[in-house]
Order: sequence, then structure tokens, then C-alpha cells
Amino acid sequence: MATYKYFVYGESDKLYEFESVWECDFNNQDSLKLLAEKMAEDYHYNYDGGWNENSFIEITILNGTQELATFDVDIEYVPTFSAYRIDDD
Repeated sequence: MATYKYFVYGESDKLYEFESVWECDFNNQDSLKLLAEKMAEDYHYNYDGGWNENSFIEITILNGTQELATFDVDIEYVPTFSAYRIDDD
């Protein structure tokens, strides 16, 4: 298990920790992108409680105190369908 730190734009005084079952390759842009997406999911579910579906957040990935990369992360809308029977009296 690997632990990573990040902050969200506008909240740079708050550092968040994210635990991952896989190791990120800091030299690989796809690996960093995936880490940013997982961090956004962590932020959404564990800290923020959700952000506006029509916006994005800016996440900076840290290695110790060094800023490695900053990503804009969009939240994608996934529709949910619920059915209610109306002919049941």
C-alpha cells in the first residue's frame, strides 16, 4: 500500500492523504493522470461531499514537499434511473 499527498486549488493550506494499492510511476504521465483521477474520487467521497457536476477541481500531486504535477479533473455525470410502478392500487 502506498500513501500519496495532494491538495486542491483554493485549499493549499490543507494536505490530503490518499492510500493506493498500486505504486505510481512519477515519471509516467498516464500513471500520474490516473493518480490524479483517484485522488479526485477520494476528495469527492471523503472530504468534499461532492462538487458541482458541471465544474472541475484542480489537484496538485506532491512527493514530500515537492509539487510533481497539477491536473484539472472533471467530474463526469452518470445518470441513475429509478422506476416506480404506477398501476399498482
